[in-house]
Amino acid sequence: MVNIKLLFIILDEGYDKKIRNILNKFGIKVKTVSNAKGTASSSILDYFGLSETEKEVFIAIVPEYSSYEILLTLKNYFNLTREGTGIAFTIPITSSNKYLSDSFLKNNLERNEINMQNNNFQYHLIITIVSEGYLEQVMSAAKRAGASGGTAIKGRGLADYTSAKILGFSIEPGKDIVLNVVSQQDKTKVMEEITKAVGIKTKGKGLCVSLPVDSIIGLDIANINQN
Repeated sequence: MVNIKLLFIILDEGYDKKIRNILNKFGIKVKTVSNAKGTASSSILDYFGLSETEKEVFIAIVPEYSSYEILLTLKNYFNLTREGTGIAFTIPITSSNKYLSDSFLKNNLERNEINMQNNNFQYHLIITIVSEGYLEQVMSAAKRAGASGGTAIKGRGLADYTSAKILGFSIEPGKDIVLNVVSQQDKTKVMEEITKAVGIKTKGKGLCVSLPVDSIIGLDIANINQN
């Protein structure tokens, strides 16, 4: 079986076609895009591109052997054109439907695999699911604990009895989702601060979980981190 990862790309609006074209070149077919809003202090606006502007969040299933090459392609395109600002990162998937892994098997036999496995994760994605109207409290709590910015996604139910889903979590209508990428050293205190402000025992009825980020780049910046 081929190791697979979850690729997140958060960008200003208007790059849907370009991102899809890049992913298509790598044979990536399982992908989705959602509208969102970014929030960050002005001091890190140029670094992460997560200002209070309309954003698009692209999520795709990618094979491990091409994940780093995909990140480099994104980095090179946005650094070369100086267009847009944002962030892209990958999260290792520990289990999945066998079809997803096997769908990349043929390509894996035709190219050298890049080994990126490392358990010393420097960054983590914190996903907070909170009642509608509590986004500001989540962001304020995260920033107090050291998070530099984040991205908010509205949870839209498909019907009165149907839940929207992200990463396997059911999101009922009236719920919002906040994504924060934080360093390993800040992860625990950010989650504790969010829980204190909008946890399940508060009016915000919030739930937060974290996932390890194994590779991350800022689009429109020169640095790239590979763990």
